[in-house]
Amino acid sequence: MYEFAGRFNRKDLFLKEFQYWVLLLKPVPVTLGTSIILLKRECSSFSDITPEEMGEFCDVCKYFESKCRSLYGAVKFNYHANMMREEFVHFHVIPRYDRKVERYNMVWEDKEWPIKCSASYKTEVSDSVLYAIKNDFLKDIC
Repeated sequence: MYEFAGRFNRKDLFLKEFQYWVLLLKPVPVTLGTSIILLKRECSSFSDITPEEMGEFCDVCKYFESKCRSLYGAVKFNYHANMMREEFVHFHVIPRYDRKVERYNMVWEDKEWPIKCSASYKTEVSDSVLYAIKNDFLKDIC
């Protein structure tokens, strides 16, 4: 499907497909709902993103933020586009929480709130937890 996307090419974690972008859960999240926004074509530089692709990126962000606010109470969002190991356009999007969230038989804590931009730790979760998050995202509640 998106062979260039390597470890992010996991159809089982796709949350929503847009015309130019796809939203998928990050297999090893930082906080509850941590996801990847991936450009659907192979592109190694932000300067090569088209105006249409960038315009739709705003729609992807609005969808994602709305879901995380309504499902989990996220209060802020960090977008990282490091592109160091993966040389294709994608964003790591990390919902931020000012409190602990109990969900999926876990207590999720934003350990770096509010000081850091939350990328230095990871939360190991099972595939069953990832699939539960995905199922909640797929419900039309926003």
